[in-house]
Order: sequence, then C-alpha cells, then structure tokens
Amino acid sequence: QRQLLFRFGAQRRQRDPAAKDKLREAFAAARRPAKIEVYADADHGWCVKGSAVYQEAAAEKAWSELLAIYKASLI
Repeated sequence: QRQLLFRFGAQRRQRDPAAKDKLREAFAAARRPAKIEVYADADHGWCVKGSAVYQEAAAEKAWSELLAIYKASLI
C-alpha cells in the first residue's frame, strides 16, 4: 500500500477546522497508510518559495518527505 501525505497550515482559514481529524479517522478506519501533518505557524502557501508566507525549514521538511514517498512508490 502506498502512503498518502497531507500537509496543512494551521493558520489557514477553513470551513471545517475538524476536517483534519475526520481525515485521520477515515484513514485509520480504512486501515490505509496516511501521514497527516499540521504545521502550527504555517498559512496557506507556506511551501512556495517567494510567497509572503513561505517557511523555509517547514517547506524543506515537507518536500523531502514528499520526495521520499515518490521514490518509494515510483521506483
């Protein structure tokens, strides 16, 4: 099974703040591997270099984990 990866900025305004918890519960109930991570100080767009809300350390961590999943899944 391939792992799914979800990244959220906690500062992002959203319609349903509990959506992340519902997502975790749904994947756990389905016994599907998923990593759901919330970055406490991040806003929407925090991984995009040059954006007003870019956070280098968090973005580098997120990108490296994403690339590791790609490598494990595609090779």
